[in-house]
Amino acid sequence: EMLFTVKKGDKEETQSGLNNYARVVEKGQYDSLEIPAQVAASWESGRDDAAVFGFIDKEQLDKYVASGGKRSDWTVKFAENRSQDGTLLGYSLLQESVDQASYMYSDNHYLAEMATILGKPEEAKRYRQLAQQLADYINTCMFDPATQYFYDVRIEDKPLANGCAGKPIVERGKGPEGWSPLFNGAATQANADAVVKVMLDPKEFNTFVPLGTAALTNPAFGADIYWRGRVWVDQFWFGLKGMERYGYRDDALKLADTFFRHAKG
Repeated sequence: EMLFTVKKGDKEETQSGLNNYARVVEKGQYDSLEIPAQVAASWESGRDDAAVFGFIDKEQLDKYVASGGKRSDWTVKFAENRSQDGTLLGYSLLQESVDQASYMYSDNHYLAEMATILGKPEEAKRYRQLAQQLADYINTCMFDPATQYFYDVRIEDKPLANGCAGKPIVERGKGPEGWSPLFNGAATQANADAVVKVMLDPKEFNTFVPLGTAALTNPAFGADIYWRGRVWVDQFWFGLKGMERYGYRDDALKLADTFFRHAKG
């Protein structure tokens, strides 16, 4: 069963099982939780301790709660992965990744191109349809109109009336996953315009070294935190290419110039 450690003050207790985990989360009587399955899932993503996976320092979480936020906003839910005979294989986070969905959109377009080259028009048509379905889902379910940005989605017990698995996880702040629909071309022009505006905002991502792994407004931001503040060149490049793809080449070049003037390492 899934192990997790509950920390409260100078005390800590290791427990097991999803039912116990749900009970602890519901009561909320803890300072922090350490969950190996959460660490494994986030590291598998390649973005280790990113805020989108619920990672936040204790001091940051205390500040977030003091300002009116809920501790449970940063707790992740899990699903069991079992084989056909019922054997427990592991756990997955109950959230849909906007970056993964965006790359799946690209995958289907590439498959459509391959099918066309191979003389299989019906398969090409099917892959293009799948790509469009993904794009529609990304723009409908993963874009938050209030904050004008793309986020992962928290999977609820039942789909919402609009067909979405849940609502965008706005509480965990903005990260580079939000410009992955631009890099892959899945975003509508209107949504891309909104995201670029956030990327160019000095109060968000347009910092001394721009396009970091968390926006300045992210509750878990720290300038020197691994995946919650530092600038990673791949994520930076994805951002620039996404901007260029939607007509913001000049702005992207300005950010690139700022990066080369200020970055060290």
